[in-house]
Amino acid sequence: MAFFAKTAVLLLLWGLLLFWTIEWLIFPTEPGMEYKAGAIKDTRSDFLDLSGPYYLMYTLPVFLFAILTLVYLELLRKYPERERRTSELPKWSRFWAKISNSMWTQPILVGTPMGILTGADLALITVVGFGFLWLFCNQLLPALDLVDHTQMRPGRERWMIKVGRVGTWTGRAWYLPMALLFFPISRASPILRLLNMPFEHAVRYHRWLGHLSLWVLLTHSITFSLHIYYTGGQVADGIFKWPRFGVSNLAGVISMIAGIVLWVTSLEVVRKRFFDVFYVTHHMYLLVFAFAAWHVGEFATYYFLGCVMLYFIDRFLRMVQSRDAVSVLSAQVLPSGVVRLRFPKSPSLSYKALGMIYINVPSVSRFEWHPFSTTSSSLENNNDMSICIKPLGGWTRSLLDSLNESEPSKNKSGGCPLPLKIFAEGPYGPDRDYFLRYKTLVLVAGGVGVTPYMAIIRDLLCRYRMGQEGIPENVELIWCVPRRADLATLMDVSPAQIFPDFASSKLNIVIRAFVTREGGDGKDEGKAAGLAVGVPVGSEEVLFTAADQQPRREVAHIGQSNVWVAAVIAAATTGFILVHGVLHSAVVRPNNHSSAPFFHEHGSSHGPDGPQGKAFPTAAAVTLLFVSMLLGVVVFGGAVVLMWMWSRRSLSKTDAALVASPEQVARPGAADLEGNQTSLLAQASIAEGPRPNIADLFEGISDKYPGEDLGVMVSGPESLQNSVAEACRNRNFKYCNTRFQFYSISFDL
Repeated sequence: MAFFAKTAVLLLLWGLLLFWTIEWLIFPTEPGMEYKAGAIKDTRSDFLDLSGPYYLMYTLPVFLFAILTLVYLELLRKYPERERRTSELPKWSRFWAKISNSMWTQPILVGTPMGILTGADLALITVVGFGFLWLFCNQLLPALDLVDHTQMRPGRERWMIKVGRVGTWTGRAWYLPMALLFFPISRASPILRLLNMPFEHAVRYHRWLGHLSLWVLLTHSITFSLHIYYTGGQVADGIFKWPRFGVSNLAGVISMIAGIVLWVTSLEVVRKRFFDVFYVTHHMYLLVFAFAAWHVGEFATYYFLGCVMLYFIDRFLRMVQSRDAVSVLSAQVLPSGVVRLRFPKSPSLSYKALGMIYINVPSVSRFEWHPFSTTSSSLENNNDMSICIKPLGGWTRSLLDSLNESEPSKNKSGGCPLPLKIFAEGPYGPDRDYFLRYKTLVLVAGGVGVTPYMAIIRDLLCRYRMGQEGIPENVELIWCVPRRADLATLMDVSPAQIFPDFASSKLNIVIRAFVTREGGDGKDEGKAAGLAVGVPVGSEEVLFTAADQQPRREVAHIGQSNVWVAAVIAAATTGFILVHGVLHSAVVRPNNHSSAPFFHEHGSSHGPDGPQGKAFPTAAAVTLLFVSMLLGVVVFGGAVVLMWMWSRRSLSKTDAALVASPEQVARPGAADLEGNQTSLLAQASIAEGPRPNIADLFEGISDKYPGEDLGVMVSGPESLQNSVAEACRNRNFKYCNTRFQFYSISFDL
């Protein structure tokens, strides 16, 4: 029964996607105009007037897709399917599984300005590029040909008109990248979860679409301004007009200026050096969207309204979660200098091994939210979660200084509770643990990039303890660090403590560490144990421990519940259309003395009292649309959020007994790790010298696991990512029966 339910929902999702795609393909065609006119005639009502047909055609499919996606994800959660290896699939599906998997995991281009590109990346670029060119050229080319065969009036030249046609169709083609722009930036997006795409990977698509959107917006603004200037007698007054009806050129100019400011401050050179500037100016997307809507009119906004509103819902849920500070159970500095923070979490909150959580410390920066991978596993501990932070940049160093100032010995209040306020948002991550489908994992890390792998190893140990089958059996960890002291991070994981039968199990963990800046010529390899590696055992500095902190402010996220999020989306879109209908009936309709059968979405068809005789101002109609969106998300969607918060409070009373005791707050296995006999550090092979040749290491791994599909993950600087991607590509392009499936883990957002 569950199989048929999932199949039915999946077919509906494919149907909606096909319908939405066809609508975009026919948008610039004559059949598309006929379809639109027919839909308006059949679905127009007094309650919503023309908003109803446009909502049904372009906005509702997006909301339905998001809700059905959450239904499908909930079915997958209740009736999970084990991640099966390709070799375990039936013969008829094995070939297609290899093709689809390689699309996402086979590096094709390495070291490009756009980063490492897989087949899926190139396919996405091709599809969006084709869609944009289709929208742009389908009507532009006939329009230009028509200009060539039209008699020009005195004072008009053909190139002036052609420039105007280019401006018109760049503006309309802009709808597509604008509609897609907000999908990948929604951190808890159902679509990203359906694709099992981590948010940090999807951010790249947001950047690419952002560049495309702003190039198109700039081109549209320049070409149309030139057209207005030359056809208006070389006077620029028309560029700055905001008429009562139809297209507002001034609103378009403001949208363009806001977009350019946002664009420039989003460049990497600005984003990395002046993050606060980037963060503040990036909120100018509200101006870009609002003035673009005022520019094109109410009905054209529906082309991208659904995607934008889904982002606003996601942003609203994030705001709700991050409005209260979370408790900090402990703050410690490891011998490597890494700061480990532990937070309480709701027992019902689960997260994946490659999940990440955003942290904000107002005393360091009010605006900066930094993502950190979780180093704990929700399978290991149901009451708290931990992250590790390496003080490298200005923000992380300031955080360490603030924590030091909060030590009990330096704080008049005794340091309990921690006077440093910390806000959390998330956790986010892939919806399914894709690393479980491989028998062998090759984990490559640089510096603090090893932290997500600690979570993977913990997760695997917990799964072995639970008796799960068909999960990875071999873990090859390759780790490059500048100093021996950095290796102390391995002391945080004791396999035998998490999984007592680890020594006799089939889980094999091989760790090869390379110290690149401290002496040696690479010849003195050996097992590291205790003080032999130069790491002072037991030298952790405990900055803060809250043994019995009340109230216990846990990390909890409504986005973890498919049912609640689906309810929020359904309530928000229902509230939006109800409020908009009421405002139309009460405000717009009394001032609308026209029964025109068709209203061009750009408001460019003018009658004596406005477009098609429509008396209500275009800007006012768009403003009412904004009001409807705001009330739909905040009031109707917020009502569902309040119900979720009320249900959480009632559940928290029954979970009060789960508050960590003083014994639980101490680091698990601390006594065992004092001697360092069973930590991962004890079984690490260490070499000193330059960074190893990744290709040579992969050659040995290929010989060790012949005929397998290996899951290769890399977490570290861009140079390391490129080296690993190039090594995977070169080996896969050779005739070799061992395949290296590439995954990048990056927190460069």
